[in-house]
Amino acid sequence: MIQVCSLKLRSITARTVYGVDLDFNSGLNIVQADNTSGKSTCLQAIIYVLGLERSLSANLSVPLPFAMRERIHETKDDPYEEVLQSYVEIEVCNHRDEKLRIRRSIVGDADPKLISTWSTEEAEDDGPVRERQRDFFVHDPGSATRESGFHHFLAGFLGWELPDVPRFDGTECPLYVETLFPMFFVEQKRGWSTVQGPLPTHFRIQDINRRVLEFVLNLDAGKVRRERAELNKRIGFLGSDWTDKRRVLSKGGVDLIRFIGVPKTPTAEFSHQAAISLEVFTDGEWLPLELASKELQDEIAKLNNIELVSTEEAEASTQKALEVAQLKYDELGAMFEVARTEFRTVLEENRALKKRLEVLDIDLKRHQDTKKLMALGSEVTDAVAFESCPTCHQHLTQELLPPSSAGAMALDENIAFIKSQQLMYKSALAATEERLGELRLRGRSIEQDYKEAQSELRSLKRALVRPASSVSRATIEKSVRLQARLDQWEEMQERADGLVDDLVAIAKEWARLSSRLKELRTGDDFSLEDKNKISRLQSLVQGHLRTFDFHSFPPSEITLARDNFRPQVLVFDKDSDGEIEKDIGFEASASDGIRLKWSYYLSLLELDENYDTNHAGLVVFDEPGQQAADPVNLTSLFQESAKVRPDRHQILIATSEKEHAIKEGLGDRPYNLISFSGYILKPLN
Repeated sequence: MIQVCSLKLRSITARTVYGVDLDFNSGLNIVQADNTSGKSTCLQAIIYVLGLERSLSANLSVPLPFAMRERIHETKDDPYEEVLQSYVEIEVCNHRDEKLRIRRSIVGDADPKLISTWSTEEAEDDGPVRERQRDFFVHDPGSATRESGFHHFLAGFLGWELPDVPRFDGTECPLYVETLFPMFFVEQKRGWSTVQGPLPTHFRIQDINRRVLEFVLNLDAGKVRRERAELNKRIGFLGSDWTDKRRVLSKGGVDLIRFIGVPKTPTAEFSHQAAISLEVFTDGEWLPLELASKELQDEIAKLNNIELVSTEEAEASTQKALEVAQLKYDELGAMFEVARTEFRTVLEENRALKKRLEVLDIDLKRHQDTKKLMALGSEVTDAVAFESCPTCHQHLTQELLPPSSAGAMALDENIAFIKSQQLMYKSALAATEERLGELRLRGRSIEQDYKEAQSELRSLKRALVRPASSVSRATIEKSVRLQARLDQWEEMQERADGLVDDLVAIAKEWARLSSRLKELRTGDDFSLEDKNKISRLQSLVQGHLRTFDFHSFPPSEITLARDNFRPQVLVFDKDSDGEIEKDIGFEASASDGIRLKWSYYLSLLELDENYDTNHAGLVVFDEPGQQAADPVNLTSLFQESAKVRPDRHQILIATSEKEHAIKEGLGDRPYNLISFSGYILKPLN
């Protein structure tokens, strides 16, 4: 909640200090003066001092007249004086009874992006009350999120926790304070053109009307949607993380291990029981790592049990081992060439499938564009030639088959056929991607075996040329090589276990978030409290419309749309020969549009009396009757505004209505009337 306690404007020239001091009360406050006297200047100054210019426009020009920026005079007959310094100062209070004095310069002593504040602090030991100054910046990156940003501070002063909302570029940003204040402040030039706002679209926030109203009304539906969006985002991150780790596994990122049983996406089953098997490619086949390690351990143990003999004694066995090693070396070389040839073949197939999918995508867009043009009534469509085959692009007249009485496929049939072709080719592409990963892994495994066979050959050949009396080292060297491989496999197992543990953790978190998301997707986003709020708001709007003599439609037929909470009405539609819901802003007369705006804004304020909302507790109407095509009864607006709870709410109205008419209409109702004659900015003594 925020209420304006006082407002001070100063415009200083070389000779004179011009200005005005306004004191406001809780409840209804009316600033009365003739047109062009400066009423709107006072209200626009509230927007300016709070740094809310972007509520009105994307540019940051000062929303104040030249009397506060460039030149000023006392009466229209007096010469102008150049403004050397000007500023706005306001005192506000919140729901915690905290008072804050805010000052912002326009011309002169300080940069307009600097906002200075003073808050009162109770001194210790019953000493004098002290003011603590604190400066903030505005209209620079971080002003809504950083500690020294004024709008971050202002949101806290109001008791708001601004949610993050999605933008059209896919990023997120806070629901800026500037997007909310048009629901509390109706400025004279553009504010009366629509029922809500108009809200600033230059922040590029998706569904801004719905998000602003959900926050102002403090609806659970908004919180549910934000939680759902956050869950979807986190689930997306988990899916990307899963894909990255699975890619490492499938492409042999953990050296030469193949993983069996890792799904392409996280699953609930995997989170409970990760049935994964690890395999290595050895001796021309894939073997479970556990079995391959056991065989390798047995072979090492067998080698270690062989008694060492001299080179001469081991010559026969060494020669035989050399022949076996040479045969294995040749086999591995042949296997490697076969694997490389198969890899090249699958790679060419993969590239052809990608190219085919690109062509199909172009064809689909052409056919869809043609369908759109024909639906719009076009008879000349060059986007697609019906005599061409959508698969091979050959003209049907160039077929070698005899002519057929059946014509080419219709446009819708072509589109359906192309989509089916896309699905088939995408499935084939995924299969080739998986096959390429397997072939890469097999090729590296064969290459490693090939290098080890080459090392064994060299070792055996060296053993045959050593002195006859020396000890044969071929068995020792082979044992060392096999032990090195076993150590490598054990290290690979540890690294793989770490990745598998990561995948299990991702799957468990994915399952938890998915379960919560499923809960949020079932049922209505609107809670019972939400429905009660919306129903009450609708009743309040209808009641005010009756009071304000709204006559475009019976007020009882006016409802609030559930997607953006705009007033709507059922009207007859000639095209569909039935009733449809339409935004009432396009159906009501100009004068009733003004009455509808009064009703809507006062209803939002009154709703805060009985429900927990995020309404600022402040409503500002700048010239509430001036934009109407027909005269509107401002007295009824003043009377309804005087009913607000002064302990919670405040209404500021600037009007050129005559002073006696205001007093007669309000009678003994509580209000604060501030009247001016001539210019509001006057020379100060």
